[in-house]
Amino acid sequence: MNRLTKPAIAAVVRRDDGGLDDLVAGFAISLINRGWWVRGLVQEMHDATGGCVISLVDLDHGTLYPITQNLGQFSDACRLDPAGIAEASSVLRRIAEEGADLAVFNRFAGLEAGGRGFCNEMLEIMSQDIPSLTIVPERHLTAWRFFTGGLGVELEASLPALEDWFFGHPARPATADRSQLTSQQS
Repeated sequence: MNRLTKPAIAAVVRRDDGGLDDLVAGFAISLINRGWWVRGLVQEMHDATGGCVISLVDLDHGTLYPITQNLGQFSDACRLDPAGIAEASSVLRRIAEEGADLAVFNRFAGLEAGGRGFCNEMLEIMSQDIPSLTIVPERHLTAWRFFTGGLGVELEASLPALEDWFFGHPARPATADRSQLTSQQS
């Protein structure tokens, strides 16, 4: 029987462009500050000459992985940079190898809905029952539900909803004691 009473896979559904990256990043950082081993990628946007630059930030090391490319003002091609996404996938592969108390994926979006992007890494992490959190744009919900086999939960975009989901698992205190968690896993 699964040790979790709530699904270990959660998505905050993006119904607009309002602040979900900051919400998820803030939640992850608050858990890290309480001693939890939270790993993964959060998304940051920066204004730059020629448009907005999107980067993924490694929660472990603070490494930035730019995932957009400047194609010029008049380009209508996809700005996502496959090389940046491939490089950032190393963060998720490390989680699959080493574990985490929580894995954060910046998005389940167009690439993942099409079976590309971080799909393989996400499935590997989720198959290990590592609690996983991501943001899913509303237009990709059907693909997300199929991808997770209905095993995920969709969360309201609020800190209390994230806290309730994460701490709703049995034997999870409000703060982590790494030495105690390590000895429990042995």
